[in-house]
Amino acid sequence: MKKVIVYTFVLLVGIASASNAELTLTPSQSVIKENPPKTICIKNAQAADATKFFSSTTSLFFEVYKPGSKADFVAIIDKLKATEGVENCVPGNINGDYYAITLTLKATKDKTWFAKTFKDAGLEHIKINNNEAIEVGKL
Repeated sequence: MKKVIVYTFVLLVGIASASNAELTLTPSQSVIKENPPKTICIKNAQAADATKFFSSTTSLFFEVYKPGSKADFVAIIDKLKATEGVENCVPGNINGDYYAITLTLKATKDKTWFAKTFKDAGLEHIKINNNEAIEVGKL
C-alpha cells in the first residue's frame, strides 16, 4: 500500500513539474499583405483562368481598392468610358475602400486589351479571387 502512495506521489509531482515547464512551441503566423492603392479586385470563380475569362465576357464587374480622391475615381471612369470598344462604364456602390465599377463592352476582347485599358486608366495592379495582387502588365 505504501508503494502505491509513493508512486502516486511521484506521478503527481512529475505531472506538476511538467505542466510548469516552459513550452517552446512556435506559434503559427500568417502574413497579411495589403493591396496597393488603385488595385482592381475581381471576385469571380470563372476568373481563375484569366485568358478564358477575359476573352468570353462583355460585362465585367470589379472593384477598385483605394482609387484616391473622388476626382481620381471620376477620372478613372472617364478614361474607361473613352476607350474604344467600351459601350458603358458605370460606377457602383462604395464599400469601405472598395469602389465598384461595371464595364460593358461592345464585343469581347482578350486579356491583353484589358491589361492595356486598365493601365491607361491608371490602374496598376490586379487581384483575382484570393490570389495576391500582381502588376496589370503580368496579367
